[in-house]
Amino acid sequence: MTRITPIQASLMGLELLFSIVTFALFCTAYPDHYRTRLWSIGGEMGWNSNPRLRVYFFANYEDPPEIPMIWSQSLTDSALAIATLSLVLCISRMALSFYSFMMPAFGILYDAVLAACWYYSVIAQSSGDLSDSEHISIRPWYLEKTCDVVAMLDRDACVLGKVSFYFAFLSL
Repeated sequence: MTRITPIQASLMGLELLFSIVTFALFCTAYPDHYRTRLWSIGGEMGWNSNPRLRVYFFANYEDPPEIPMIWSQSLTDSALAIATLSLVLCISRMALSFYSFMMPAFGILYDAVLAACWYYSVIAQSSGDLSDSEHISIRPWYLEKTCDVVAMLDRDACVLGKVSFYFAFLSL
């Protein structure tokens, strides 16, 4: 029966803390209020497509362009699901280590699954908005600009967008 060293215990504690913070961050972002607001801000400033133009398409009985991945609800859903999976796997890993059932194969599988999930999340969160040919955005505007370029009321959405991207990147 192997024992957990103090260094291993402290590293697992830091991983758990990081997983909890990441989970809380994506829970805060989950209702999709900030992503929709960021899309609207970028559309008003001409940095990406404008979601208000979708009404024009509907009013004229035309099919609107597909919602870009960066502004979609599925991105918000998947980010929360990945953060939840990370937290559950972290707790599972800690429990297995505590009872000395942690096998190297599980650790490798754990790391591979999470790396693939976080890789998808980082790529999706940094994807562009190519739905409007006049306002092409290769990357989200809030990752390329400071939050000082928007009104004070919109800065919280900008900061949350940046922080969620950075936490996904760090989780990767």
